[in-house]
Amino acid sequence: MLHRLHGLIVLLALLCVAPAVAQAQAQAQSGAPAPGRKGAPQEAAEPLREALRLLDTIRVSNLEPPWRANACARVARVLARIGDAAAARQMSQSAINANAEPVKTAPPPAISPGVIFALLVQTHADLHDVAVVQQLAQQGFPILAKLPDPATRANMLPYMGLGLADIGNTEGAGRAALEGLRAATQTPPGRDQIGALSLVTIVQAKIGDRASANDTIQITRQAAEKMQDVTGRVYALAHLSRAEAALGNQDRARTLAREAAGAYDRTQTDASFSLAQRVSALGLVAIAQSEAGDRNAAHQTVRALQQTVGQLMQTYERFQALITLVETIVLVDRLP
Repeated sequence: MLHRLHGLIVLLALLCVAPAVAQAQAQAQSGAPAPGRKGAPQEAAEPLREALRLLDTIRVSNLEPPWRANACARVARVLARIGDAAAARQMSQSAINANAEPVKTAPPPAISPGVIFALLVQTHADLHDVAVVQQLAQQGFPILAKLPDPATRANMLPYMGLGLADIGNTEGAGRAALEGLRAATQTPPGRDQIGALSLVTIVQAKIGDRASANDTIQITRQAAEKMQDVTGRVYALAHLSRAEAALGNQDRARTLAREAAGAYDRTQTDASFSLAQRVSALGLVAIAQSEAGDRNAAHQTVRALQQTVGQLMQTYERFQALITLVETIVLVDRLP
């Protein structure tokens, strides 16, 4: 599900328009699903309620438009994933509106306009809004393709490709994967490059381009073997596990997911590995474990994630962590 973004923005604030927030908050408080809403898993209900309460607290922030647009897009994606279509679409429109506002200072690559479009492509793909996905991709693809930062391009282009694959646009998804692969070759070795290569593999597998997927995963495996950084290995192994699972290599995926969890355990004395970074790492590991078919391990990792989220007190960090927790629970619960 958006790994570089999690790593780069650990202090992301949230500011969205009141109507969608009020609707979502009222539904979360009452426990009643909206029309067409599948509802969040029970384990996610309380973190979702708290996240919405925090949202209500910080929505008067004077954040620059790119930060608001990115925040709204992420919330829209969460609402789509729990099946709250009406609120997700309202929040998506808030992101689009903020994305169009003039800015005083150019935003960091990870919250630039193309990234917003990529998040919204995935959001509306989850909502099965085919025409909207196509329109957003047409607007966002050229913006992303021109982004100077290769690491962001390498990760967000295939992420957009996943949304296109979900609506059956194999040509568009394949093009996004190819451009992501090209950007990955320009990205310095490390977790960002491995994350991008893994996403490209997943897109290629999803659209049935097995030959390309096999070629890409070979490159990904070689890059992961060279990863020496202790914390970086957590991400590298989890990303690679997800790619192997997408190709149906379940035994290899399960082994890698276990190694990712073991690598995370070895970071416990690393003071430079912040709590916010640990949240994103644990969420990634849990999803990798679930996709590899190791559901018991995934649920154990979710419990560790819950404990880590509980240690974050700063409003924006805690909100971001709660959203990550909800997303992780929903994705783990959704997988067979």
